[in-house]
Amino acid sequence: MQPALAAGEIVCPAAMNRTKESDALQIVIVIPVYNHAGTLRDVVTRSLKVHDRVMVVDDGSSDGGVDALEGLEVDIVRHPRNLGKGVAILSAAKRALRSGMTHMVTMDADGQHDPDDLRHFIPELEAHPDAIIVGKRDFYGAYVPASSRVGRAISNFWLRVETGRSLGDAQSGFRAYPIDLFEQLKLRERRYSFEIEVLVKAAWAGIELREVDVSIYYPSPAERVSHFHLFWDNFRLSLLNARLIMRAMIPLRHRKIGHIRGGKGKF
Repeated sequence: MQPALAAGEIVCPAAMNRTKESDALQIVIVIPVYNHAGTLRDVVTRSLKVHDRVMVVDDGSSDGGVDALEGLEVDIVRHPRNLGKGVAILSAAKRALRSGMTHMVTMDADGQHDPDDLRHFIPELEAHPDAIIVGKRDFYGAYVPASSRVGRAISNFWLRVETGRSLGDAQSGFRAYPIDLFEQLKLRERRYSFEIEVLVKAAWAGIELREVDVSIYYPSPAERVSHFHLFWDNFRLSLLNARLIMRAMIPLRHRKIGHIRGGKGKF
């Protein structure tokens, strides 16, 4: 017998086998997208097969990809122009919080993340609901651009220097966040560097950083669509790390978040 639904809850038939933990935690899958028409519908369709709450944030796309989602039970947030991945994540957090969600799992729209790997996040979320959980991508046995390998190593290094915490994949966009966290942190970055900033400032505020293993798929260079700008995004990351290092060197204690859902103020 299928469980009774709460008022207004949308459930896709294929998602009825989702875990009990995900029901208790009120999770939404969030997919920020900017001009990924070739992969978006497939990513959303596969996400709906494992979970019934999916949100797409269209960050000013011009390729009509979001229009291809017609007929799918998915929440869509639209930006009138491209504002950056960080802004897309914050927009999703605001919408999700108003909808009564407690957590969101972000994944990329280009198909590199497998929605089936959501099952690895659920036990960690259940045991550590106030933590950020990062999906550590498996770089072995798959084609991975050299720039991704080098970038991950550099980001892991700076995270350890700035916070004393270690992660195996600080650059991964496949993550689970407690949504209230975004209400408690003062975040300045708006593009790809946002995902580094949020890890560092959360760690400073006493939030646990955890990780789970996830799979990865990179298409061939001829097929891959990436909006990471080699110069400008690396420049922004360099500026961010410079600011964070300077703050880490100042002998002032960082304010801590106690229990996220009861926290107040900006950190």
